[in-house]
Amino acid sequence: MANVNVFGGIKSSRGAIIPVHNSATTEATLDEVKTDSALVGSEQSIGTYGDQIGGGFVCVSGGIAMETDSTYNYVRSAGIIKGAFAQGSSRDGGCSPLPAPVPYPFRLASGDQLMVMVNAVTDREASLTVACTNGEYHVFSVTPTGASDSHEFVSVLTGNGIGETLQNRVVSHWYAYAGNNDAELTSQVNIVNGSGVPIGCVGFTNSGGSTACTFAPSGGVPIALNSRAIFSTDA
Repeated sequence: MANVNVFGGIKSSRGAIIPVHNSATTEATLDEVKTDSALVGSEQSIGTYGDQIGGGFVCVSGGIAMETDSTYNYVRSAGIIKGAFAQGSSRDGGCSPLPAPVPYPFRLASGDQLMVMVNAVTDREASLTVACTNGEYHVFSVTPTGASDSHEFVSVLTGNGIGETLQNRVVSHWYAYAGNNDAELTSQVNIVNGSGVPIGCVGFTNSGGSTACTFAPSGGVPIALNSRAIFSTDA
């Protein structure tokens, strides 16, 4: 797998900026992206750098651009997902609009890491990033193999579905990234209940395009233990 560039910026509630860059992010491997040493003089985890700024660092917006396909990103804090940012591919010169607001601002703590997953443009891994009304974020992914009416998204941390992961939460904002499935898609992402009835839906942002994945309101989607996040392809 190739090593590719990932870069971007995160803005705080006080107007401070954390520029980030990793010139050797490995495709198909979860990697950390640290501060851009060319701009801030050192390479540090975003939480460690942000914690040194007077008054602390509360993230209100951000944007992460990946040289190939921008599968997903999140802020890892003590083993859980604290937040996530808008993202997109820079392979065609960039995408818009980045940076973009986060649904629920969150404070960085020392040791918090920006983790990213980039893939080759031929990779079919798709992702679903959500924010809940209680301020909780989570990221799900799946790599389709062939045609199916129920490719199910699972947690990038545990491998559990959305129902087991977010039971009794309400998803308020989300975005979905298509991976290399643009020509094979036969549905958007659907949240279905235990009877298979859709109770929420969100469209994909195409892979490697000029439009970034940014959080959109969901209208409020309640998650139960038997809820699933699925989509379909014809190949």
